[in-house]
Amino acid sequence: MNRSPSFSVKSESSVKVDPESLQQWAVAFCVIRFDLEQGQLIEECYPSGYLSSEEELDVAFSSFPDSVSQHQNRSSIHDCMFFFRVQRRQGSAPSNVKSSGFQEHNGKSLPSELPHELVKSKLSNNARGNKYLYGYVFNRQRHDERLKRGGEQKSVVILSHRPYSSVFRPLLQIMGPLYFDIGKKALEHIASYVSMWPAPLPGKLMELPIGNAMLKVNLPPAHSLPLDNGKHEESSSSMAPLLPTNQSIPQGLFHDSDIFGIFRGILLQLWVLWELLLIGEPILVIGPTPPQCSEAVASLVSLVAPLLFSVDFRPYFTIHDPGFARLNSLQEGDTFPPMILGVTNLFFLKSLRNIRHIVSVGTPAGISSRQPISNRFSSGGVPARPEGSGLQQISFKKFSPSSFLSAVKLRREGPLSLMTEHKEAVWTSYTAVTKPDTSILNRLIDAGMSPRVEESMSVVNNEILRRHFLELTTNFLAPFGPYLRATTPSEGSSPFVDPPPLPQFNVDEFLASLSARGAGKFLSKRMRSNWLDLYRRFLKGPNFMPWFERRRAVAEQEQHRLWREARMTTDITLFISKMSELEIVDSFNAVERHLQWELQVSKLGKVSDPAANTFEKLTKDLQAVFNVLPKDMQQLLLMNPERAALLRGNVEDTMPL
Repeated sequence: MNRSPSFSVKSESSVKVDPESLQQWAVAFCVIRFDLEQGQLIEECYPSGYLSSEEELDVAFSSFPDSVSQHQNRSSIHDCMFFFRVQRRQGSAPSNVKSSGFQEHNGKSLPSELPHELVKSKLSNNARGNKYLYGYVFNRQRHDERLKRGGEQKSVVILSHRPYSSVFRPLLQIMGPLYFDIGKKALEHIASYVSMWPAPLPGKLMELPIGNAMLKVNLPPAHSLPLDNGKHEESSSSMAPLLPTNQSIPQGLFHDSDIFGIFRGILLQLWVLWELLLIGEPILVIGPTPPQCSEAVASLVSLVAPLLFSVDFRPYFTIHDPGFARLNSLQEGDTFPPMILGVTNLFFLKSLRNIRHIVSVGTPAGISSRQPISNRFSSGGVPARPEGSGLQQISFKKFSPSSFLSAVKLRREGPLSLMTEHKEAVWTSYTAVTKPDTSILNRLIDAGMSPRVEESMSVVNNEILRRHFLELTTNFLAPFGPYLRATTPSEGSSPFVDPPPLPQFNVDEFLASLSARGAGKFLSKRMRSNWLDLYRRFLKGPNFMPWFERRRAVAEQEQHRLWREARMTTDITLFISKMSELEIVDSFNAVERHLQWELQVSKLGKVSDPAANTFEKLTKDLQAVFNVLPKDMQQLLLMNPERAALLRGNVEDTMPL
C-alpha cells in the first residue's frame, strides 16, 4: 500500500498520544542513521525511555543491510523493507528516560504528552512480560557523490511486541516516505493515529484508520501467538486440529508472506523444509538482501500453521546480535539449538558450521528471478546433500544433462559454493518422509516474465501452497484430537458433578495406537512407509509440548464452559429423586463448590454473563438439594456460617471455604 497523495497529517495543536493505547500495538517509533565515524545512531525515538541502552544497540545494528546496494545510478534513492526479531534484555535500565517523548538530539528536545513516571512504569512492565521485540524497517539508501563517501543511509523502524506483519508493513509504506517528507514530526503524528486504534483482536479483520487512509488487515489467530504476547481468548474452533470452515481467516503467523515468490526456485523442497520445521531442526536461511531472507523466514514459519511454532526464529540476524557469540562458541559435535536464522552475511557459513540444514533463497540485485516455473525446477534450484546417496530433487517436468551436472556440482561443493556464486538450493542430510505433491505444483500459475502479472499470480499461487500445507499440518495433528476434545454432559446425566478429566496422554500408548490405526487416507498417500518416525521426532521436538499443553488448557476451559452452561439450563430437581442419599450429599458439595467458584470469579470480574443471575440459579439449586437432606445433616451443615450465608443467598457474608 503506497501513501496516498491526499494523505494528510494532524495539525500541530491536535496531536495527542494515549501512551497506554499506543502500547497495545507499538513500543516505539525510531529513526536510525548510519554515521561513518560512529556507526549506527538512533536519532529519534518516540516515545523515549522504552529501550535500555543495550537494546538500543541491538535495534540499531539490526536496522541496516550488511552492505550497501551497488546497482543504483550516480544519484539515486533505494528503499527496502524488512523485519527482525531480537530478544529483550532482562533487568536493563532505560538509556535516558526523559519527560519528553523524543530523545534529546543536537541539544534540542521535542515536547511530548508522555509523563516521566508512565514511561518508567511501561518500560519495566514490557521487560517483564515480553521476551522478544519485532522491528519493522523502512531503509533508505541515498547515493550522491557530493556527499561524504558517496551517500547516506537512514532507517525508520516500528518496534512492537506483536508479530503483526500484516499491519506494520502497510503502515511502514506510509510512515517511511512521510518521515523523509516532513521529518521527525511524522513519528508523533503516526503515534497519535495508532494510539486511537482499538485493541488488537487476534484472528479478526480490523479496519485501522491512519490519516485519510484505512488499513484493512487480518490479524493472526490467538492460538498462533506466543504467550509472552499476553493472554488472548482462544476460540473453541482452534481447540482440536480441524480444518477451518472460513478460508479467509488466517490460521498462523505471517499469513501474508510470499511463499511462492521467495521459494520459487526450490518449490520441491518445501516438503522437506516443512518436516524440518515440524520437528524443530535448526535452519540457516541465506538471502542476498534483508528483505529476501526475512521474507523467507516468515514464509517458513507460516508453513506449519495452525501449529504453535515454538522455535526461536530471527528473520534478519547479524553478527552484532548478542546471541551470536554463544552460537559461534559451539564446538564441533555440539548440538545447535533449534533456531531459524535469516542472514545475508556469508561469514555465517563458516562460523555456524554446526547447522546441518542450509537454505539459499532469492536472487542478487540486478538478476531477474522471473523464469518459467518448469525451467526453475530443472535449474539452480536442485539441492545438494553433504551426506547420503542420491539427489533430493530432479525436475518432474523436464530433465537435462546440464541440470544433473549442476546438481552434482552443488552437492560436491556444498554450501560454501555460495561464497563464489549465489544459487537457490537446500543442503541437508535429512531424508524426508513426506513426498512432494506434484499435483499441487502443477496447479501453480506460471506468469512468465511479466512483473505485473506475476504479482497478481503470486497471490493465487500463495493461496494454493498455503492451503495445501495447512491441510497437511492439520491432518498430521489430527491423531491428537481425542486428547484435546471437550465433552458435554451425556443425556440423562447430571451436569452438577465435576466433568470427567480429558484422556491422559502417554507417548508409547499413542504411538502404538497410531501404528495399529494407520496414518489415515490423506497422509498415507503423501508419506512413505516410515511415516511413524516423523511422529516420533515431532514428539521429541520443541514444538510438540508447548502446542499440546496450550491446546489441552483451551480444551479444559472449553469443557468447563460447556458444563457451566449446562448447569445454568438444567433443573436439578429432575435428578434428586433418582439419587441415593450419598449421591445427594455429593451433589450438595458439588453445587457448593460451583457457587463458591462463581463468587470468586465474579469478584475478579472474569465472568462474561451477569453474575447475579448465575448466583441466583446456583443458590436455588443448593437450597433444593439441602431441602431433601436429613434434618440432622441439615443442622450440621448450618453450623458453618459461610455455608449458611450461601443458603440464605447473602453474598456479602460469604467467604471462600
